Amino acid sequence: MFYKLALGNVKRSVKDYTIYFLTLTFGICIFYVFNSIESQQAMLVISKAQQDLLKALTIIMGYVSVFISFILGFLIIYANNFLVRRRKKELGIYLTLGMEKGTVSRLLIVETLCIGLIALFTGLLAGVTISQGLSVVTAKMFAVNMKSFRFIFSPDAFYKSILYFGIIFFVVIIFNFIVISRYKLIDLINADKKSEKLKVRRLWLSVLIFIVSLLLIAAAYYLILEHGMTSFGLSFKLSLVFGSVGTFLFFFSLSGFLLRIVKANKKLYLKNLNMFVLRQINSKINTAFISMTFICLMLLIAIGTLASGYGMSSVMTKELNKSTPYDATFYKRIIKNDNTNISDQLKKDGIDIDKLATRYTEVRIYDTGMLYKDLLGESSNYIKNKNTKLFLSEEKVTAMTVSDFNRLAEMQNKQPIALSETEYAISNDFWETKTAYRNLMKDKVIQLETGSYTPGYQDVFDFSVRTYLSSFEYGMLIVPDHAVDKMRLGSVELSLNFKEGVTDENLRNLVDSKYIKGGRPYSYMQTRTQLYEQGAGLRTIISYLAIYIGIVFLITSAAVLALQQLSESSDNSNRYRLLRKIGSEEALINRSVFMQIAIYFLMPLSLAIIHSIVGLKVVNDAITMFGNMNVLSNTLFSAVFIVLIYGGYFLAAYFGSLGMLKLSKKTGN
Repeated sequence: MFYKLALGNVKRSVKDYTIYFLTLTFGICIFYVFNSIESQQAMLVISKAQQDLLKALTIIMGYVSVFISFILGFLIIYANNFLVRRRKKELGIYLTLGMEKGTVSRLLIVETLCIGLIALFTGLLAGVTISQGLSVVTAKMFAVNMKSFRFIFSPDAFYKSILYFGIIFFVVIIFNFIVISRYKLIDLINADKKSEKLKVRRLWLSVLIFIVSLLLIAAAYYLILEHGMTSFGLSFKLSLVFGSVGTFLFFFSLSGFLLRIVKANKKLYLKNLNMFVLRQINSKINTAFISMTFICLMLLIAIGTLASGYGMSSVMTKELNKSTPYDATFYKRIIKNDNTNISDQLKKDGIDIDKLATRYTEVRIYDTGMLYKDLLGESSNYIKNKNTKLFLSEEKVTAMTVSDFNRLAEMQNKQPIALSETEYAISNDFWETKTAYRNLMKDKVIQLETGSYTPGYQDVFDFSVRTYLSSFEYGMLIVPDHAVDKMRLGSVELSLNFKEGVTDENLRNLVDSKYIKGGRPYSYMQTRTQLYEQGAGLRTIISYLAIYIGIVFLITSAAVLALQQLSESSDNSNRYRLLRKIGSEEALINRSVFMQIAIYFLMPLSLAIIHSIVGLKVVNDAITMFGNMNVLSNTLFSAVFIVLIYGGYFLAAYFGSLGMLKLSKKTGN
């Protein structure tokens, strides 16, 4: 009889459990999908380095999943609290009929387990299905081929999902037991007659707080736009504090004067049921401004990660063709001037470069002692990005002899250049500084210890001097060979192109076997293949993390809003019943419910979108040091998730509220 009652309650309350069930299912599905990534390598043709990257991604996802489990745990407990609150009167009747509190708690436990087990099964089934398609996405992100397609099941993700959500359900069960034990019978019976206490604030105080909130938000925008994200110093921290406090005060002040502002427009205020809708919204904001603040900030994080995550990763890796002109580059940083020769030392140690490479060139990079801000002068005005200006203001200009430059140009099948004894040229592959250097090359005379030099060319050379992850040559001086005589040697670089049949793996295995005990004549070595694999791995890691975190925060925000609105509709069923009694049409009542939920969903979203516009501008400015981000495509990418998830929960809240009101109409309760 006990279990029959519990199952009957689940069937009878299936509409109440809809959002709870969907949230559980979404959470479990996403949790499984992003924890099953490592198992997908069974379908991919990947190298050992890419296997290591997948393993690193799995470890990162594991740590992030712990954080995500806390977020989902909070959400599930919050949703469960709504269900308990919704059924207070029913639980009071059970106690009135003689059922003990422990029995009522066990009843809720059985109901929770029923919903939880069904959601767990459904979520895992959906997760296993979706993860098959994710293998295709992973292959594309890593830029590798797939083996023949086969069904992939991840035991680790499966058991981890069961473990984490089992712990969450256990906490929910304890929570239910504690809540039921603290309730008094009279509170349960009269639950639908109690309302939240409203604190009416004076109009002048609300207006003052509202103005302060706008000033704080404006100050946060100014600080973050002015100083950017190149350093996480005091300005950055203050922008976060001002923005958060300003958002809190914004929602805190709204209820004090929002209604009075609309009241001033009698035509709008008295139209249809607008008076009722606005009073409902005003009442809810008055008691829910804290949750509105957190929802707004979570939406900001969701929009920011979804809109910038993939774009950021693409920008950081899209110019690899340009920044990897050679098959490999050995680099050694010089602390003190010496006669280091990487190729000679490699040959002495038994690594014959002539057998590995068709062509190779070793060049020396010198420190001029000049800062970029001194070299650029007024030409720096052509650089619009403050982050770039700040970065270059403390960086020193490097130089290379024209002989070394021409040997590198020959390896890239480019034309050599010619300079007189008093001329210089500039090599630059950093897109944002090109205009500044072109202006500089008109008549800029530079002073070095060996004399004065004038521009030998009217344009800069778009040239990558080494194989590296991104284009980071901010402007290297190309000078006559004698001009470096008094300069400090900064680094030595050996670049080579492989002979046919020689691979990245061949070179790595050879140098690793020779220098297993250390003593390498270089600081590090980077190869084109390695950088492509690292770039693809970096793109995958950033993109998956952004989507994972963004979707979870979006689901959490939307689910909390939906549950709050369902709770509001349940509490206000008597008010809607009174509207029917005084003659309000059903269509007007349905419209008022729609308007109330729509406004409530749009308020935190609107402010979050405004915040995110500023945030994305700052992020875009920061990553322009790597390249331009396609803001439009990333915004559309984010908008798709918002429409599907946020819009889906909005519709669920609307139709769920209508269902409650129709049930109230039929039963008269």
